[in-house]
Order: sequence, then C-alpha cells, then structure tokens
Amino acid sequence: MRSVLGHVLPVLCALAALSACQEEGVRPTSIVSVSDTADQVLQQFHHFATADSVRTSEIEADTAFFFNASQMTLLRRMRVAFFDSAGAKQATVVAERGQYFWQNGNMTAEGKVVMTTADGRVLKSEKLVFDETKQQICSDQAFDFDDHSSHVQGLGFCSDKQFSNIHAKKPSGTSKEGVLLPGQEPAADSGKAP
Repeated sequence: MRSVLGHVLPVLCALAALSACQEEGVRPTSIVSVSDTADQVLQQFHHFATADSVRTSEIEADTAFFFNASQMTLLRRMRVAFFDSAGAKQATVVAERGQYFWQNGNMTAEGKVVMTTADGRVLKSEKLVFDETKQQICSDQAFDFDDHSSHVQGLGFCSDKQFSNIHAKKPSGTSKEGVLLPGQEPAADSGKAP
C-alpha cells in the first residue's frame, strides 16, 4: 500500500499544481492617452500664425498636443484670435477644446464655443468649423447669434467669415430693424422725419 501511495501522491500533487496554473483569461489592454501619442506636449501654449509677414491668427491654449505626421494640434481650453489681411482683429473664439491644422489653417472648436467679432456680434454653439480654404464658418449643432439689433437661432448654419451670407437650418429669431426676405424690396420712405 505504501508503494502505491508513494507513487500516487506525487502524481496527485503534480495534477493539483497543473490545475492551479490555468490561463488567467484576457488581460485588460493598457490605456493610451493623447499625451502618450503626441510628438510634443506644450503647457501654456501661445503662438502667432502669419502669412506674408502679416499676423493671421493668435492661438493660445492651456495645453497643446502636436502631431507631426498630420500637422495637427489638439488644443485644450483654447482661445484663437483671427486677423484680416491688414492685421486688424476680426474675431476671437473661446472653447473647451479644438483642433488646428497647420498646413491649411483650418480649425474646429468644440465645447461651449463662443465667437465674438470685433464689432460686438456673438455666436454661440457647441461646435464651430472654420474652413480657411472655403473662407467659411459652419456648424452642424444648434447655435445662437446676437448682434446689436437681432437674435437668431437655429439647428446649424454655414456662413462666410464676415457673416454677410448666412445659410441656417430651421432659423428663428427677432429683429428690431425687420428682415428682408429674398425677393422683397425695402419699404419706400414715407417722407416723415424720424
């Protein structure tokens, strides 16, 4: 009996050890953050972009993540000022985050976006897309636009950079001065002094 037990006991111990070495299952993958994949990470970023020695934009962010291959920068807590060809400020955009494409100057701003023009007009949306090539500002999100005499809101829009040609989806709003619809003529002056 002892000889059988002497041979069986080591086999049972080996089987117990092997059963304890079962596969652990799928291990969670490591979490890769944007700061791990960026080529450069800059804090308190401040940059002036120029074209033909004229300032075209001023870009500031709490954090900027640069990606060399795509020539794109992710911006956190961003502020961007745009300038005209003479160097005068046209507008300022503030947002929680955004993307700036260095090769073509296009930009996307997201998260509580507020754009204020030099003459005091204010545009608010959750997302704005600035297409430098087309010279357009667009959004597929709800927006509010206020100027000195009117308020317009809608479910999305596309406009030139001067906001003189706006195409809005489901617009509504108010105006102190009235609105001319396509095909309407301005009212004739009644001849009365204002």
